[in-house]
Amino acid sequence: MDGTIYDSKSLARLAFESAEDQHSSPAPAGRMPREASKIAVICNPRSHGVKTRGLEVPPGVEVVSPRTRGALAQALADFSKRGVELLIVAGGDGTVRDVLTCGARLWRGNVPAVAVLPKGKTNALAVDLGIDREWSVADAIAAWRDNRFCARETIEITRPDEGGEPVRGFLFGAGIFVSATDLAQTTHKWGAFHNLAVGLSMLGSIANVAFGFGGSGWRDGKRIAISAPEAAPGTAGIKVEGERNRVIMLVSTMHRLPLGVKPFGKERGGMKLLVADAPPRRFVRNFWRAIRGGSSEKLARDNVWRLDTPKLDINVEDGFVLDGETFPGGEYELRQGEPIAFVIP
Repeated sequence: MDGTIYDSKSLARLAFESAEDQHSSPAPAGRMPREASKIAVICNPRSHGVKTRGLEVPPGVEVVSPRTRGALAQALADFSKRGVELLIVAGGDGTVRDVLTCGARLWRGNVPAVAVLPKGKTNALAVDLGIDREWSVADAIAAWRDNRFCARETIEITRPDEGGEPVRGFLFGAGIFVSATDLAQTTHKWGAFHNLAVGLSMLGSIANVAFGFGGSGWRDGKRIAISAPEAAPGTAGIKVEGERNRVIMLVSTMHRLPLGVKPFGKERGGMKLLVADAPPRRFVRNFWRAIRGGSSEKLARDNVWRLDTPKLDINVEDGFVLDGETFPGGEYELRQGEPIAFVIP
């Protein structure tokens, strides 16, 4: 991924990469499906679900487990040349992010259908698509044959001075979202995963902001500049814009989030923003109002804003998180990408 924000030395490693030499071999099962040559599986052997439960794959379906960004790009290039029509991704949100980012420049206008097997620790995208942890490779192939699809756009993130491919993901967060993600990693060490991990990190974040348990940094927010040049006239865009301290900034193209939270209001597609200015006003009340999808007008009275827009220009002081990975601070452009066909149950 030459020339992109993936090259920053301050980034966490690719979801597939590890300092440890871990190995996981998918177990063959069942009979060879028809069109096996048009199906491929990208498996992240480091993902929690693969390590604890393994992965069963019908004979004849190719499985690759790349451990470096270069190996992932090569595997996707081989699939593209072969004309793979269904790409099954076994891993968490970070695995899907890496596959879509590395694959986009190869696919151009010929994007394969993507099926997600939720093998990570949170799997927010799988929640949005209605996929449970029992879904298998065979189930995904059957759904693909039955033409069961839905479309989701990605968030495309680039630096203004770069000409390379954007990083693509579905859930962006800055401000206390970065600290909350670190808190979620702690809950994983305690053995909490999926909705339990989300719930524990949410409660911890509430306590830190509302009662000051995490120090003043949680309430003071982080310096974030926002510009929404393509926001529709008459929306909250003008009130969102500017540079000031923000408690939290969330952007997503997903329709549904884990635990049924609705920070963007009613369920809908497109790129959506929630941002709360610092210091927080009536934090606990507005927090619950926001995650339950409550009135945008009431939230706006306390400087909590919602906005639908296909493009944002931002400058983040303390970095951001995209689908579980932390990226460094600086200037970025967020843009709504083209829809991708996901296979669903």
